Amino acid sequence: MPDIHLRHAGPRLAIVTIDRPARRNALNGQAWRDLGQAFVALRQDPALRAIILTGAGGAFCAGDDIGAFAAVRDDPPARQHYWDGIMACYAAVSASSVPVIAAVSGPCVGGGCTLALRCDFRIADATARFGVPPAKLGLVYPAESTQLLVATAGVSMARRLLYTGALIGAEEARQCGLVTEVAGDALAAAIEFAAPMLQAAPLSVAAAKLACDAAMTGRLAEVAPQVAALSDRADASEDYREGARAFAEKRPPVFQGR
Repeated sequence: MPDIHLRHAGPRLAIVTIDRPARRNALNGQAWRDLGQAFVALRQDPALRAIILTGAGGAFCAGDDIGAFAAVRDDPPARQHYWDGIMACYAAVSASSVPVIAAVSGPCVGGGCTLALRCDFRIADATARFGVPPAKLGLVYPAESTQLLVATAGVSMARRLLYTGALIGAEEARQCGLVTEVAGDALAAAIEFAAPMLQAAPLSVAAAKLACDAAMTGRLAEVAPQVAALSDRADASEDYREGARAFAEKRPPVFQGR
């Protein structure tokens, strides 16, 4: 995965970096697939508690590599394969059972903005710019992505971005809820932001994430049985007993996820 780098900042925190600086981290077909596979691979790490997604070279992600897509646009099977890779990448980010934090500098546009919307939080620096440009390209933004944009930024801002293709800065994005926090150094701030999550009870966080994600997309009834199952596991877990002991002993709990 030469364009996607995965490293750990301690045993509980993974950092996934898009590294295509010559293209402002716009993703071609292979890079979309590699990014999705990085998130799939992280599901196998039982110690993991949070993931940070960021971009190298002062850019988060300028979306899809238009030249790469143009090369397959008139070949229906190749175009479908390309599109399936993008959708699989989005699904892999969304499917993470641990919180995902986007650390955003520079362009976060189109597919890059959609990637950021698939994360739980977005920490941006002052250089960050957000936008969805289909109205400038003669394309249509996917319905599911539109739902996430409306749920995150509000319907008025979603309409503005979708109807005009406008770019907004980090502070305006923070005011509408698209950005969680504006910081001087987005990656350092994202690492600090993740710190309390690394100490939280994993089953509690997994259930909360599942419910919050479903609430954003109107699927809460669908996932209610899974949330209930996680609640049953938590009730019977060693972590629950550890939490009770720590509370009684007035010390921080040490959770193991079991």
